[in-house]
Amino acid sequence: MIKKADLHLETRDYFLTKHRFDISKTSIHGVLITTPQPQELDKYYDSEEYLSHDDSNNSLFAKLYRFARKLNIKSKFKLISKYDQGGKVLDIGAGNGELVKYLVEERLDAQGFEPNEQARKIAYQKGVRLLDHLPVRNKSFYKVIQMFHVLEHVRNPKEYLDEIHSMLEDDGILIIALPNFKSLDARLFKNYWAGYDVPRHLFHFNKNGVINITKEKFQLLENKPMWFDSFYVSILSARYKKWAIPFLTGLGLGFVSNISALITSEPSSRIYILKKLK
Repeated sequence: MIKKADLHLETRDYFLTKHRFDISKTSIHGVLITTPQPQELDKYYDSEEYLSHDDSNNSLFAKLYRFARKLNIKSKFKLISKYDQGGKVLDIGAGNGELVKYLVEERLDAQGFEPNEQARKIAYQKGVRLLDHLPVRNKSFYKVIQMFHVLEHVRNPKEYLDEIHSMLEDDGILIIALPNFKSLDARLFKNYWAGYDVPRHLFHFNKNGVINITKEKFQLLENKPMWFDSFYVSILSARYKKWAIPFLTGLGLGFVSNISALITSEPSSRIYILKKLK
């Protein structure tokens, strides 16, 4: 169990309910926790503005999000292909199934798991059947498991990682993507930073946090910045602060954050590639 420690900051659910939450340090260095953690989280996702679960929003911002998502799918495919070596691939948090569909079309042996019913329905309309539960009985079954912006939503990330470990083949690969609360955009926007996204994000990580929470079961092979995320997060954050022309100011600050990351190695979001330890 990850234990709460000193307060990091106070914030709100600026995306939907405006409810107030605390973000505190924990017993694991580099990992923060959202409190309180609502027992019923579904209502905090119930919005067509939650773009990873809904394709019906046709705003300019939503269209740009979907364009960036398509570019990311190709980069994810290249990354997964580097490690899958003909083995089975599992996409956890598969959303509307676009990545799984692309992987199958590229002849990878891929499955997807998505807990949100609405997202699964959208995937089904695209011809993709997603699992509605984590296939924990599939021991040593997958060569690659990938979780892009998933671990921060999990109530007990250490236990979840233990389950993932058991599902991977020996020397299997886990790919995680997470927001980085040490980035420049996080430090500039503070409690308005969209990367906190409380209470949907129950935990928050920097690089040290990922290393510390995974080191017993996994070896970190490499990490990579996610350059598009800084723009998306900064535009949302500028909206939350009610800045004039949030789209343009967010783009500008996203660009500045990326330049800063070239110097500090603290991007808005990171991809971590980890190998299973026996």
